[in-house]
Amino acid sequence: MEEITARPHQRARTLHDYARILVKRRWAALLTFSIIVASVVLFNFTATPIYRATVQILIERNAPRVLENQMAGPMYDEYKEEFYQTQYKLLESRALARKVVEKMRLKEYPPYADIFKSLPENADEVEKQRAEEALVGAVVGGVNVSPVRQSLLVNVSFSDPDPRFATRLVNTLAQCYIEQSLEFNFTAAQETARWLQSKLTEARQKLEDSEARLNRYKREQNIVTMEDKESITAQKLEQLNKELVSAQTRRMESETRYQEVNQGKPIPQVLNNPLIQALKGQEAKILAEQSELGRKFGPEHPRMLQLNNELGATRSKINAEMSQVVQSIKNEYTMAKAQEENLRKALDVQKVDTQDMGDRAIEYRVLLRDVETNRALYENMLKSLKTTTATESLPVTNIRVVYPATVPGSPATPRKMRNTMLGLVLGLTFGVCLAFGLEYLDTTLKTPEEVESYLEVPNLAIIPHLELEAGEEGAVAPQMVVALETQTVASESYRALRTSILFSTPGHPPQVLLITSALPMEGKTLTAVNLATAMAKAEHGVLLVDSDIRRPSLHKIFQVPAEPGLSNFLVGEVDELPVVGTSVPGLFFTPSGHTPPNPSELLGSARMEEFLARAQKEYGRVILDSPPLMSVTDGAILATLAEGVLLVVKAEAVPRKIAREARDYLAGVKAHLLGVVLNDVHVQRDGYYYDRYYRYHSYYTKPKEVEAPRPSGIHRLGGAVAWIKQRLGMENRRLS
Repeated sequence: MEEITARPHQRARTLHDYARILVKRRWAALLTFSIIVASVVLFNFTATPIYRATVQILIERNAPRVLENQMAGPMYDEYKEEFYQTQYKLLESRALARKVVEKMRLKEYPPYADIFKSLPENADEVEKQRAEEALVGAVVGGVNVSPVRQSLLVNVSFSDPDPRFATRLVNTLAQCYIEQSLEFNFTAAQETARWLQSKLTEARQKLEDSEARLNRYKREQNIVTMEDKESITAQKLEQLNKELVSAQTRRMESETRYQEVNQGKPIPQVLNNPLIQALKGQEAKILAEQSELGRKFGPEHPRMLQLNNELGATRSKINAEMSQVVQSIKNEYTMAKAQEENLRKALDVQKVDTQDMGDRAIEYRVLLRDVETNRALYENMLKSLKTTTATESLPVTNIRVVYPATVPGSPATPRKMRNTMLGLVLGLTFGVCLAFGLEYLDTTLKTPEEVESYLEVPNLAIIPHLELEAGEEGAVAPQMVVALETQTVASESYRALRTSILFSTPGHPPQVLLITSALPMEGKTLTAVNLATAMAKAEHGVLLVDSDIRRPSLHKIFQVPAEPGLSNFLVGEVDELPVVGTSVPGLFFTPSGHTPPNPSELLGSARMEEFLARAQKEYGRVILDSPPLMSVTDGAILATLAEGVLLVVKAEAVPRKIAREARDYLAGVKAHLLGVVLNDVHVQRDGYYYDRYYRYHSYYTKPKEVEAPRPSGIHRLGGAVAWIKQRLGMENRRLS
């Protein structure tokens, strides 16, 4: 057989294919659907009705402030989600359920009382505690908390077969929850008051200690009012600084005048002195008169001498006055310098005093700040303690019942309509999923498309499942359906197979044909008998050889002895071909003979080749029935001697992997594999699979005078022959 290099294209599944799967697996799907729906309906009518009572609660993050001076509660904005999750858990807590049990006395209420009635009379405390925990667990199991989205509301429900009891319990649960919140707030207020009382004592002691330290420091530093003393010191420092600046200015002015006087420069004090100015005027008059008289009388004139004496006296007075002015300037400079030095010393002393005052002020303010801080802390704690003491007994809580629970009029479960619809949907879904799941888990070959896709060889015919009944002794065996013509669909299938074989090799149909299979019980013997019968009816001289000498069965169908047969010829016991006639005209048969110890060696011997050569000369067609390929090597040996091989595959029985291994086995020995025969197809059970292969069968198999109703499913074979011819023609063109 020519090696196939490309895998045929596997067509995609269509809705038609999925419908075929559902039809085939309909009983599994319907069974699943029925079980689910029946279970749901049974549950609807047998389940105990459960009623659900619901109370709506408002949970605020902070408790309302009743008093103006009441302390605000803690803010939970940052932990909003954690706060509400905590509240939901408190509603579902066993502690709250225990309060409900105690308040409603559920130990005396049936059926909860049965938990304690089942205890033995001598039950110890551990057993009683376990019974109480079981009762609390029963209450917790019936509570359901459902927050209302985008709000502070919470729906709390309780489910029970008794609607009135469920209503009473959930309302009691809400009340116990509020009481629990009040207890938490009261306990927290008491703990806060105790803590504030202890801290207040500490704060008072700290305030007294700080005040004592401040008073002691004031006495030590002789401080009456630190602020006034700091102000006086600062004023003194500022005054001395100003006076020092003035003294420096006066000293510099005096120094300047003193230096000008020493250098002989005219200074305003000299020039503006009235006495000096008068003496200067008198000197000028004397000089003028002396100049005038000197021209007249000469220097020796008594008047000139007198004027000289007056001039000298005047100048002496001027010099004496100027000396006094200079001395006064010097004294003024000396005094200004001394005053500056004194003021500088006084300023330095004042600076030291101011620095000391600053250091004392720092220490004073530290002590004063401690006193003020401790006093403020003490006053705040005292105020908080008074507020806490005044509000700890107020019934303030952040939880309120918005709408109490009312007795429900209809049960919450079971919801019969919803459950029924859900059961229908689930039943349909699981049924369809089971059908497809079983189909995908089924790895056997079922359709011609699968055969051609996985084995890459043409499918030559589809043989339907045959219901064979034991015939009368001596009559034709029921396996020979072509000879009996009792099952027209099967007969037409074998004739179609005959036609496919004749068209498999253009110009020269195979004369020696081997019929084999991958596994036992696939119907290869039945196929060989009926194919040989169909060929015998179309041409004379067809020899059917039972070459399955390990487990022969053809002699039973033809009701002839097994010996002499093929094995007798192969071992040389007979020289002539062991051929017997059959009830079918033109069909001859060679039995298997006795079972030898070495069948494979005999089938591969030269005597087997001689047998086939002589059979080809005497008969127009030789058909060999061989053992399965995957069981023994006999089939592979015979495949090398045959001109064509037919691989029989039982539908829905042979895994794809096994069939492919059988095909590869034949390819490995260079056998000419004509194609596959899909055998034992349950067309009545899985007719939807093979609808298009049998669409026109009834038109040709019904009498003309009787108009047959349109057949369903499997009974449509009319177009099978034409389809096979078309496929074989395409295959021949591809191979050529």
